[in-house]
Amino acid sequence: QKDEEISELQSNSEAKVTALSGEVSALKSTVSEKDEQIAQKDEEIAQKDEEIAQKDEEITQKDEKDEEIAQKDEEISELQSNSEAKVTALSGEVSALKSTVSEKDEQIAQKDEEIAQKDEEIAQKDEEITQKDEEISELQSNSEAKVTALSGEVSALKSTVSEK
Repeated sequence: QKDEEISELQSNSEAKVTALSGEVSALKSTVSEKDEQIAQKDEEIAQKDEEIAQKDEEITQKDEKDEEIAQKDEEISELQSNSEAKVTALSGEVSALKSTVSEKDEQIAQKDEEIAQKDEEIAQKDEEITQKDEEISELQSNSEAKVTALSGEVSALKSTVSEK
């Protein structure tokens, strides 16, 4: 009868170990998926860095346009003495350029807001990934503890059988 009990306990222990091994395998797969997600986030961040560099370049161009406008204003002052028609034409051109610069500045501000929103989304995703990684780590620890406990039970049963 003891042999039957031992056999049943061994069978139950082996079934538990098999189940836990499957759970560990699934968790390892989940960890791999999370690694892929992190790699994707790294790519997104690199893209955001590129966008920021482009925005910096646009701002530099806008600064250059502001300098051009300032030069145009000086030209207008010089031409004022020569011809009112030229002054009017140049004033219109300056006005159009200022309007364009203003529109571009608004576009840049909108893009900066979009970038900030994307950065917030990335930060939220990173938090989710961190939480998932912590959950996975906890599940793995629990699984390993269960396997260790089961191994101890099996060893104790074998020892009991050996004594008898």
